[in-house]
Amino acid sequence: MKRQEILTIAMLLLLACNLPAYGGTAEYDLFIEKNIVNFTGKEVKAMTINGSIPGPTLYLTEGDIAKIRVHNRLDEETSIHWHGIIVPNKEDGVSYLTTPPIKPGTSREFIFPIKQSGTYWYHSHTSLQEQIGVYGAIVIYPKGKKTRADREYVLALSDWIDEDPHEVMRTLKRGSDYYMLKRGTMQSIYDAYKKGALIDVLKRSLDRMPPMDVSDVGYDLFLLNGKKELTLQAKPGEKILLRIINAAAGSYFYLQYAGGPMTVISADGQDVEPVDLDRILIAIAETYDVIVASDKGSFEFKATAQDGSGSTSAFIGEGERLFAPDIPKPDLYRMHGGGHEGMNTKMDMDMKGHDMPMMHDMGKQAEARPLPPYQYLRSVKLTALPELNPVRTINLSLDGDMERYVWTINGKILSEADPIMIRRGENVRLVFENKSMMHHPMHLHGHFFRVLNDQGEYAPLKHTVDIPPMGKQTIEFYAGEDKDWPLHCHILYHMKAGMFTVLSYEGSEIDPEIAEARKDPANNLKKDPWYFWGEASLLTQMSEGKLLSSNTRNIFSAGWEADWNGSYDTEIAYDRYFNRFFTVFGGVNVTDDETRGIFGVSYLLPLNIESRTQVDTKGDFRMGISKKIQLTDRFSVSGDAEYDTGTQWEGIVRAEWTLNKYASLIGAYHSDYKGGVGVTVRF
Repeated sequence: MKRQEILTIAMLLLLACNLPAYGGTAEYDLFIEKNIVNFTGKEVKAMTINGSIPGPTLYLTEGDIAKIRVHNRLDEETSIHWHGIIVPNKEDGVSYLTTPPIKPGTSREFIFPIKQSGTYWYHSHTSLQEQIGVYGAIVIYPKGKKTRADREYVLALSDWIDEDPHEVMRTLKRGSDYYMLKRGTMQSIYDAYKKGALIDVLKRSLDRMPPMDVSDVGYDLFLLNGKKELTLQAKPGEKILLRIINAAAGSYFYLQYAGGPMTVISADGQDVEPVDLDRILIAIAETYDVIVASDKGSFEFKATAQDGSGSTSAFIGEGERLFAPDIPKPDLYRMHGGGHEGMNTKMDMDMKGHDMPMMHDMGKQAEARPLPPYQYLRSVKLTALPELNPVRTINLSLDGDMERYVWTINGKILSEADPIMIRRGENVRLVFENKSMMHHPMHLHGHFFRVLNDQGEYAPLKHTVDIPPMGKQTIEFYAGEDKDWPLHCHILYHMKAGMFTVLSYEGSEIDPEIAEARKDPANNLKKDPWYFWGEASLLTQMSEGKLLSSNTRNIFSAGWEADWNGSYDTEIAYDRYFNRFFTVFGGVNVTDDETRGIFGVSYLLPLNIESRTQVDTKGDFRMGISKKIQLTDRFSVSGDAEYDTGTQWEGIVRAEWTLNKYASLIGAYHSDYKGGVGVTVRF
């Protein structure tokens, strides 16, 4: 054989060794359609995949070629994102950014090689479809490796609300307290007094901080694999692998097992050194593989919503039921940020009337309400990035306004922000600083990143990371892809309210199919939707109310006060919102005897007192303040006081009893219209 032929064969063999060895083809068909479901005793419309919620679990093997056909039987477009799976950019599934949308009545085939193993999931990345059923699990088995347990189960956690998710979003946008009332987390002076937290409330109010809360939405139910409760078969002495996915739209969960500690062996599909934990906080969109031991009896695996409003359970084994302890509810008055809830209380050992052996010593997880267990996660393989690569550090500030429900990255929503540019071959370090009082599960598409903890070169790899309230977290990854990749909060309503940005590789060319899709008038990726709401109070001596239409920065409003004798004072205005502290406005004020143009500013003062200063076209100044005080969960008092250089003093005090989301009983005294009682209607 000639020397040149030998070299050619050697080069081909070397090339073959460096190519991934792919096995068979795994094919699935997913049909997305609308169906009627009943989780709570009430029939409501939902979206299903192959007729069920969640959709079917996709079982794949490392080395496969996945061919998954998604068929849209809806009357609106849809999409599917393969969460945590490394796929070519055009297969990522984010409409108008990485992948064209799947239009009504059409199908799309996704084809990608399976280069990894572990527990993942898939979900819609269109509108709010994920909330009403468009999600499912993915299990990828490692090639040539045996399972580490006698049995395994996939457990997909989710939250459910009968209310239309678009109405949920509108409710959040109007700054309603309804979901706090529904969850039983409404903060009040009376409740703070009972808990000895009045000083905490005062300090927070002086700092202009809103009432603390753990979640936004008041859910009706929490589910495991679409059910309130599951029974899982197991024999005494068996090791059970639980593949746990938090597929919720807006809820973190505390995980615990009545039969002892959970041995974490994988996080976000990536293997870690086994670590025993008694309680795990799983952020939205994360996955954990844990091994638990079965014994005689039926042991509860319990997932409790972080806000304490409910739970869902799976009972493992047969026989007498043995219950996991209850999670203490959050002390919302003493949560001061930094991710620390200030609740290092002992676990509640009340087993609901059942005899229960002593639970395993909490050990590392002594806290009753721990943060996600990142400090305990150590990769089984070296994850350090090449030191010679150039390093790019990007600081990302996460902030929000609960009252207007605006969520931003570096002060901007997606429609306002330019892409964050990175370069292939760099080590990219993202430094998150959470300036809000909410958790944010940040997810990066197309990459695994190192979560920098105390494990040094063995820091764990993840695709989603929790950024705690008022806390910081640093991640880093090798920039080895191209094109555009989303980075966003995985609280569905935060993402839709603006906490979304794009990492864009310099010099990348846009795929022609995507470039064409972005021209579609239906492309709402960069649109800022408008919301409308209003309220009217009808009292014995007067009426008052307001109508608003707004998006993130722009507010059009009309407000009125009038008595039943024909005297009225109305205002039509445009407000430009900068942040929760500062707004400028202009408009026209019309009374029964004159019309004036107005211009002014609104500013939030200490004690969360809203101030408003304006000048009119006749040269008169008006200064006003307003404040609401929640005395009990349903009873509040509020007041407005104004001084006008022309008309002098004017004011109103109100007392309100909330009946439900749409109505309140009200009593009010106005300096011009005197006192009366009536009802407030919200719409």
